[in-house]
Order: sequence, then C-alpha cells, then structure tokens
Amino acid sequence: MDELMPTKQRGLILGGGGVTGLAWEIGVLHGLLGAGVPLLEADEVIGTSAGAFAGAALLDPRGIAWAYERQLTGAASEISADFPPEVIGALTSILGDYADDPEEAGRQLGAFAIDARTTDTAARMAVVRERLATAEWPSGCLRMTAIDVRTGKLHLLDRASGVDIVDAAAASGAAPGIWPVVQTSETLWIDGGSVSVSNAQLASAFARCLVISPMTMNFSGASVQSQLDAFAATRSLLITPDPASSEAIGTNPFDADRRPGAAEAGYRQGLALAGEASAIWR
Repeated sequence: MDELMPTKQRGLILGGGGVTGLAWEIGVLHGLLGAGVPLLEADEVIGTSAGAFAGAALLDPRGIAWAYERQLTGAASEISADFPPEVIGALTSILGDYADDPEEAGRQLGAFAIDARTTDTAARMAVVRERLATAEWPSGCLRMTAIDVRTGKLHLLDRASGVDIVDAAAASGAAPGIWPVVQTSETLWIDGGSVSVSNAQLASAFARCLVISPMTMNFSGASVQSQLDAFAATRSLLITPDPASSEAIGTNPFDADRRPGAAEAGYRQGLALAGEASAIWR
C-alpha cells in the first residue's frame, strides 16, 4: 500500500532522530497522553525512522508508559554509534545537489548506503526486534516510511504491504552510512527520513495534523516547519525539542547513553505542550 489513503481528519506524524530522538519522542507521547490529549484517536500514525518505532510503541497494547519506562531503565539494548563527518558530508552534498528531485536524491543516497561500511546486519536486526518487543502489527493504522533504493521512491509500509513489522521498522530506520540496507523480497530499502527527516509533507492528507520531530532541519537545509507551512489547508502543530530537550539529546543522535535524559525531557515537554496539541487535535 504505497499511496496515501483519502484525506482523513486527524494525522500524527513522527519524525526521525536516531536513538536519542526515539527516547525523546516516546517521552513527548507519554506526556501528551498523560495530560489528556487523545492521540489514540488518530486516523493514521505515520512514522519515519525513529518515529516508526515511536508509533509502534504508541499503539502497542502494553501502552506508552511501558515503552517510556524501558527508555529510562535501558531495558531495550541499543548499539551506540558515531555520526561521522563523512556521512554527514555525503548526505548534505547529495541532498544539496538534488534538492529539486527527491527520487533521484533517494537513488543516490541508496547507492551511497549500499557501498558504506556499517554495523553488522544480524546485530542491527536483533536491536530492532528487542525495541519493538513484538512481531505483530498493532490494530491501529500505523504506517512506516522507507525509500526504495532502486527507484528512490518513498513508500508507506503497513500491515497490508506484505512486509512484517520487524522488517518494515528496520527499513524505515536504515540510516545511510550508519545502519545496513534492509532487503525484503526483491526490494532494498533505506531510511524513510533520508530525504526528509520527518516527511512532514504527508500532513497534506489530513485536516488536522500533529507533527513530532526530533530534528528541525532536513539535510538539504530546508526546515521541517517550512514543509508544513506549504499546506495551508492543514491545521498543524510542529513539536520539536525545546532548549532543555536539545541539551538532553546532545549532538550525537546515536548515543544510547542519553536515552533516559532525552525521554525525561520529552515527557516534561509533552506535558507543557498538551494545551496547544489539544487545540489542534480536537
């Protein structure tokens, strides 16, 4: 299922941001829900990279509080990684060169990802399984973004796609140059946030949309807010890390040791922004 569903009332878009971004997003979701924002009434939850895992946590029947506690205690093992300057340079160069052609940018990023030396695939997949702690798609409408390496096209993977949730989440989070490319059947996938960190453009499918993004800027230099501003017909709110959350997250999104602090900061921010979120959501 690659095309957007017909326009819906409420959408929740969760962006990418690495290991620390995931912890922060789970904290924000926990805070918003705890303050009474009915996020589970979303017609669709669309997750990109870290946001794919956050969306799965939100819709997990064990509840977001369970996922939040795992971030605080480090119950789910993670692989810490660096974000090398050469990877950042490749991303910014490719996205700068193909800013007006996202599919070509996706193909170029895919070629870079295939050639890159990354973490062992088996080790990465073990982390994905432990993060999800389930092999079943949730009952709610969860969709995970990923980019087809061959075509550069952004896809929305869900329970109807014929891809299991572990592979879909791994594909959505396969950051070029950091984590290995993911193969399902005949398709190779890279991170759905490779071209657009949150895919905020997907907000156009909803009358009202809440976008939670650990990152404020795309590697192309365009801001997430500018993507949202392009869709005047959608009432939207973008939540990004405040100064306290930014300090807790740090400069390396793959530093697993920062998960507890990032989650706690996100929780406090979610509580503080519940009123604004409710105004958009209701």
